[in-house]
Amino acid sequence: MIWHRGVIQKLTASGLFYECFIIGAKIRAPINDTLFLDIYYDPMTKSYSYGLVDSELPYKGDKRILGWDDYPHEDIKEMKALKSYPHHFQFRKNEKWVFEDSPLRGDIMKDIEVVIKAVSEYLRSSTTV
Repeated sequence: MIWHRGVIQKLTASGLFYECFIIGAKIRAPINDTLFLDIYYDPMTKSYSYGLVDSELPYKGDKRILGWDDYPHEDIKEMKALKSYPHHFQFRKNEKWVFEDSPLRGDIMKDIEVVIKAVSEYLRSSTTV
C-alpha cells in the first residue's frame, strides 16, 4: 500500500483541511491560506516529520507552530534527556522551542491519528484561525 493514500483519506475524513496534495516526497494539507500541515514520511526507514506551519510567523526559515519528528538534533541537550529520544514533540512557547516526549514511532497510520487530534485541539484553542 502506498502510504500517501491512507493518510490523505484520514486527513480528508477529519474535515480540518480543505484539500490534500502531494508535493515531492510529502503531503501538504492546507487549513486556510496561511496555515497547513506538512507530512514527510519515508516508508523504508520509517523516518518522519509532521509539522503544523503558519507561513505568516515572523521567524526566518522555520515557520512551524508545532511538530513531531525523529531527527536526533545532536546539539540540543534537553532533547537527549527525553525518554522517547530521538522521537519528540516540539512547540513554540514565548518564541522558543519546547521539546517533549512523543508517543510517535514512525507508524504512519497510527501517527496520523495523533497528529489530526493535536491539530484539531490546536485549532479549537487558537483564536488566530
